[in-house]
Amino acid sequence: MNPLRRRALFAEAATSVNVKPVPLPSRDPSSDRLHRQNRLLAILPQDVLTALTEQASIVPLARGRVLQEIGEPVREVLFPHSGVIALVSDMGDRRGAGTLTIGAEGYLGFWAVLGGDHRALSRADVQVPGTATRVPIDGLLALSWTYAPLRDLLLRYCKVLLKQAIQTAACNGLHPLSARCARWVLVAHDRAHGADTIDLSQAFLAITLGVRRQSVSAVAAKFQENGLLRVDHGRMTVLDRPGLEAASCSCYGTVRRIYDAIVPSVTD
Repeated sequence: MNPLRRRALFAEAATSVNVKPVPLPSRDPSSDRLHRQNRLLAILPQDVLTALTEQASIVPLARGRVLQEIGEPVREVLFPHSGVIALVSDMGDRRGAGTLTIGAEGYLGFWAVLGGDHRALSRADVQVPGTATRVPIDGLLALSWTYAPLRDLLLRYCKVLLKQAIQTAACNGLHPLSARCARWVLVAHDRAHGADTIDLSQAFLAITLGVRRQSVSAVAAKFQENGLLRVDHGRMTVLDRPGLEAASCSCYGTVRRIYDAIVPSVTD
């Protein structure tokens, strides 16, 4: 790609996401490995991934950053390599509740992929920091119509999000807070690439669960007392993964199985 064009794309990414792109050229081998830390990008054939990353930049996801607001046009798609993005519904009374979370298994920007109006229907916040591959939405949509495997993969992931939303609605209504809390800590732990310490604050966990922070603090203290977690300021360390899985509700395993059934693995 023309160097001037590449620099222009990086500058555009910085403006759209309001962050400075990490200075890694998309064709650099280390950059290619980072792109493939996203499970969807890792599945793509090399020629499709190359075409996609010709337009891409790598951007940091800082905890607490608002990536999109309700009603804003979707201008980019983010494929996280690490970290967690939470979709939050505004309830109109200065409160919000998390409805979905997106990590290295998926992408943010699906509103535009589904067609029609390209406006976001929920706010997206960074709950756990990380990095992501950023692609302009127009470029992604054009490629998705050229490369059928890419289009199919993007739509398959939308099915996973729909199931996650349905499961979360049922979970919030039927399962106790302690089980729901364990579930979301496990989800964050899965996206930590083998690290046991997660930059997950109790405040953001409370938003995801739609409860008061004090309620989450009480559950976290109980988990710590039972040796499941160590809770520090802005961080949680998983000490007993099997114990945390036992404390979680069945929704955790249900959503994981649905994902594996709908989205092909890297070796498929």
